[in-house]
Order: sequence, then C-alpha cells, then structure tokens
Amino acid sequence: WQNHHGNQFNRDQGGPSNRPQQQVPSPYERTIKLEETLAQFMQVSMSNQKSMESSIKNLEVQVGQLAKQLADRSSGSFTRNIEKNSKEECKAVMARSRMEIQVDEGRAEEKVE
Repeated sequence: WQNHHGNQFNRDQGGPSNRPQQQVPSPYERTIKLEETLAQFMQVSMSNQKSMESSIKNLEVQVGQLAKQLADRSSGSFTRNIEKNSKEECKAVMARSRMEIQVDEGRAEEKVE
C-alpha cells in the first residue's frame, strides 16, 4: 500500500524536480528585449501616425470639394429654382420681415402685420 500513487505526495518534496527550470534572463538581456519591444512599438506608432495624416489630408480635400459645390449651388440656386407663374398675376407676397405686399391691378401697396 506504500507504493500506491495517491500516497506519493511526500516523496517529491525534498528531491529534484522533473520539471524544467526557467532561466531568469540577466538584466542586460532584459534591457535588450525591452529596447527591441520599444523600437517595434515606435515603428508601428509612426506608421499609424503617417496613415492618419494621409487620411486627414484626404478628408480635408473632400470637405473642401463639398464646400465648393455647396457654395456654387447656393449662389445660383435662387435663379435656377424660379417657377414661372402660369397665370402671370400675383395677389400678395409675404416677405421674411412679415411685410405683406399686395398687388392690385398694377399698383403695389405695403401692409405691415
């Protein structure tokens, strides 16, 4: 009963282990590894920054193009969107200032509300 596997817990306590021991790197090796990792991080960061700069420049160009198109549209939109009055008569026009201009047989009167 002494050779049973369940009773072997005391046997491994004082003797050499069958597990491979990990080597602890020297401070110099750790410093070298840290410097390599830092260099890789810096390289990736620089690459990402250049990519973002390029993307931002593209967005700036696109926003500029959109602003130009919008300016071109809005400057000529009033003249392009005029609808011709098929009856060619006008009874009243309401201005933005809430001033109503009534047209009656060729003469204009202003009425403020």
